[in-house]
Amino acid sequence: MSSALAIAAVTAALKDLLNDGLLNHDLSSIGTFSVTASPPDRITVGANEPNQLNVFLYQVTANLGWRNVDLPSRDSTGGRLTNPPLALDLHYMLTAYGSQDLNAEILLGYAMQLLHETPMLTRDQLRTVLGPPSPVDGSILPPLFGNLSALDLADQVEFIKISPVYLSTEDLSKMWTAMQARYRPTMAYLISVVLIQATDSVRAAPPVIKRGKDDSGPSAVTGASPSLVGVRPLASDLLPAIRLGDDVLLTGTGMASSGTVTAVFENSDEGLSAEIATAVSASPAGLIAHVPSIAESANAMNQWAAGIYTVTLRVALPNIPSWTSNSVPTALAPLITVAPLTASAGDTLTLTCTPRLTADQLSSTSVLFGAQSVTPDPIVNPADPLQPTTITFTVPTVQTGQKYFVRLRVQTIGRVQGVESLPIIVTGSPAQLGVDAKQQVEVV
Repeated sequence: MSSALAIAAVTAALKDLLNDGLLNHDLSSIGTFSVTASPPDRITVGANEPNQLNVFLYQVTANLGWRNVDLPSRDSTGGRLTNPPLALDLHYMLTAYGSQDLNAEILLGYAMQLLHETPMLTRDQLRTVLGPPSPVDGSILPPLFGNLSALDLADQVEFIKISPVYLSTEDLSKMWTAMQARYRPTMAYLISVVLIQATDSVRAAPPVIKRGKDDSGPSAVTGASPSLVGVRPLASDLLPAIRLGDDVLLTGTGMASSGTVTAVFENSDEGLSAEIATAVSASPAGLIAHVPSIAESANAMNQWAAGIYTVTLRVALPNIPSWTSNSVPTALAPLITVAPLTASAGDTLTLTCTPRLTADQLSSTSVLFGAQSVTPDPIVNPADPLQPTTITFTVPTVQTGQKYFVRLRVQTIGRVQGVESLPIIVTGSPAQLGVDAKQQVEVV
């Protein structure tokens, strides 16, 4: 969740997005321009009117989907039980000013095209804008708020989406009249959703009457138990599934614990479970669990299976029972290799799958060659449980001279949806997604 700086952080991110987007276009023909976030009545108009694009927050409304989360927040005596999030939708006016004819229309057109092609503020964009040195930090707040940071906006559970709002002439007239400013070309946008939530303790500890059995002293644990919110690959939040060998980022609340925190991965369809040690991640904030690769643990070949997992945090402290958090689902995608990478229609290709398929997956697994679903030859797992599943299939009749992605769709009997292999590699810092050439077959 976000701090009280979230509203200002969204405005700063919008301003930065528009400024960078306009700078990427050659607008030298209209002269210099600026992107601001000022009330319209403070902007100079008339003979000295500048080339300017202004973002103005004119209304804040409650988000109906989130407004009742974690309610009720107090018990019958008035004590606080939870910190319900303040869920807000932000309404902005995007106004263009021009020193000459058509300049305002040009700026507004480029800005609308940019926001049309950028339907949401990504986590990486927010981290770039709000990271040090941040334009929005706790120094602008009264001491009551402490040293808050706007950077946590990038880690809230909901993405921040940008949607156009087409106001009527009457609505525009009312707003500009209320602001006592001269009307200029204007477009409205809805930014949803911003979640502001306190992090204070919600319930005070009761008084100590007796210190455990025979007054010997209890084993006490302070702080809230961990609550798991999200599970994703650490490499990139754009990856839809984890794979063997990945570092997995676990996000939520109450993650800092003095005990030993482990992540329990459980696949109920296949009856598989694995408990993995975690480490603290500072940026992005959360815990990191490393899913072993085959090179790190040969037994991962048959102790893991492609499919849907639930992830739970388990906290263990000396002399007291361990406790667990809620569960969050995630998907484990298979890793595949294809050979050869050059073939003709009718040729036989060999595909290996890691981890190996389970007995329930052998008859319901298919190969995707480009956009076509291909039925493989009967699949038989090797007798050695530490060897990957080998699958053979025939190249379908497709257009020659092109490269086609090969993917494996693994589905467990009884499930409607399956899990597909990812023909993706992650490189660089910040992370960038690229095409895995080893999963492309050229048809000649």
